Amino acid sequence: MPALAAEDDLPELNFLGELPIVLSASRLSQPTRDAPGAVTVIDRDMIRNSGARSIPELLRLVPGFQVGAINGHQPVTTYHGLADNAPRRMLVRVDGRSAYAPYVTSGIEWNKLTVDIDDIDRIEVFRGTNTVAYGSQAFMGTVNIITRTAAETPRARVRIDQGENGIQDRNVSLGYGTDVMTMRVSAGLEGDEGLPGLADSYRRHRGDLRVEFQLAPNQRLELQAGTVKLREQIGNDMPGTTDPVRTQRSAVSFGQLRWSWQQDGGDELSVTYSHQEESTRDAYTLTAADVPLLQLFPPLAHVDVNYDNDITRNDIELEHTMHPARDVRALWGVGYREDKVRSPGMFARTDALAYRSSRLFGNVEWSITPELLANIGAMAERSGGDDAQLSPRLGLNYHLGGGHTLRAATGLAYRNPVPFERYADMRFTEVLTNILLKHSYQPAPDVEAERMRFRELGYLGEYAAIRTSVDLRVFEERTDDLIQFRAADSPLPRPPFLSSKALWEAPMAKNVGEATLRGAELAVLWRPTIATWLGMNYSRIDIDSSNDRYVRSAPRASWSILASWNPVPDWTVSANYHRTGSMSWYRSKVDQLPAYHRTDLRIAHRFKVGPTRNEFALTLSNAGPDHADYLPALVSGPIAHASLRVEF
Repeated sequence: MPALAAEDDLPELNFLGELPIVLSASRLSQPTRDAPGAVTVIDRDMIRNSGARSIPELLRLVPGFQVGAINGHQPVTTYHGLADNAPRRMLVRVDGRSAYAPYVTSGIEWNKLTVDIDDIDRIEVFRGTNTVAYGSQAFMGTVNIITRTAAETPRARVRIDQGENGIQDRNVSLGYGTDVMTMRVSAGLEGDEGLPGLADSYRRHRGDLRVEFQLAPNQRLELQAGTVKLREQIGNDMPGTTDPVRTQRSAVSFGQLRWSWQQDGGDELSVTYSHQEESTRDAYTLTAADVPLLQLFPPLAHVDVNYDNDITRNDIELEHTMHPARDVRALWGVGYREDKVRSPGMFARTDALAYRSSRLFGNVEWSITPELLANIGAMAERSGGDDAQLSPRLGLNYHLGGGHTLRAATGLAYRNPVPFERYADMRFTEVLTNILLKHSYQPAPDVEAERMRFRELGYLGEYAAIRTSVDLRVFEERTDDLIQFRAADSPLPRPPFLSSKALWEAPMAKNVGEATLRGAELAVLWRPTIATWLGMNYSRIDIDSSNDRYVRSAPRASWSILASWNPVPDWTVSANYHRTGSMSWYRSKVDQLPAYHRTDLRIAHRFKVGPTRNEFALTLSNAGPDHADYLPALVSGPIAHASLRVEF
């Protein structure tokens, strides 16, 4: 039986050699110097030393990202702004599986990911549109989460987190291996009390399985499965509210199979199939005490509100990597996805709404000369009944020698409307009289895809003698036909108590937005050892738009300093400082956030007891003055927690 990996046994040389090999830029395995865009890699050691309890917290380490919290269990993340409380322009993938949720208002529901943060090998963030590789949901960027293989998993690992604000996390992982099969199974229970002043506590039960079979010397089969069950407090306790405090329950389960065949000459063929099922239970009743308008109706008048949903997804993809010539590598693939969602409250229909998309993609990496490398790619994607959209990209990388690379890229990207934007139809009806009281959203079947023309220049320097890398990106992103919800006359019968037709409106999606984003991002990292580094990120974003909400949706400037240090053997001290300029999340000017900063501190000690490898750590998150990162009234301050990891 092959030995499973111990984290302390990983050779330090793996972290001190050339810059990382990434998959997220073009789907081809490439060193970052050959990628057709800027990629930030957050590796396993950075994840651990950050002290983060969730993946969104880690995105603060990436230049150009904005991270906030709508409430204690609903983080909001975006790249380069242009986002409301439900960002829909960024893709998150976990081991090749899309975590994008197009069927409801938000693109990414972070708490529904089954992955344990300790099982993540690295996170690759492609900074910029990448529709050419992953389709329209990667309109503003891609977060690619890659977990450790089962063979890299310790035989047993337990992690306990306990701290202020009700932090109680318990996670366990077990690994097993034979000559032809390795397996990892993990489970966890996580939760806290949320933000001060809100009813937003949550508990999350999570479990996942990964099994890898070596079918033959050149064939491999991977099986992954996972489930999450969530219990979350939502709503508010204001008198007469139509959004009362309540407990929302949801569950997600998925399974994924990936077969890969390594062919002669380095070619590879793979087929990946995934199936996911999701359900949410959130139904309640409003009476005259909640809605004064109901006092005009007979006694016992009420409105039943039903945000329940049941969702299934099936996704299959074939991908082929080949070497048609000595200086050429190529990749092509096809994929098909079907989402079905039944949500009477959201779409005003009792049957399931089906949303289908198909894609054909490819990328050619051509070494024109030893110094000049070209990446030429395109994605043809069709969603719903729309015509196919073609997203092309041309990238050129010029290697100056001595570890210095110049990069240029240009192309066109599209984002197809999600079902909520096109088919949302939310109605609130008094049950006894069947009179429609309010039409909150109406369908927009003719809304079209958003579009972006982009170009960028970059410099990547690898200073091996001092173990330092410098990544500079200068960009322009011209977006138009952006989808916004605008008030429009409702086609439904007006209620008898509403005399003015002008007041009978319901928002609908329209292609009326445009914005041009220009700026620069700089990332510098000095890393002399595996656990010692000093990094600096800086981002400057200028948004030109006739829509003032777009202009204010990203900070003009933000920067961060990241540091980790081993003052003595077996002790690690780390600190992350972030400063974010004034911004707002596509809201009115009264919700403008002042500039704020936060500091995260962590001290950890590793020690051995018998056959176990252990780590005890203290983390102080959000140190410094209280601040708000979503709404000015939602202010949070420092929170401390302790963690204990035990590995066998």
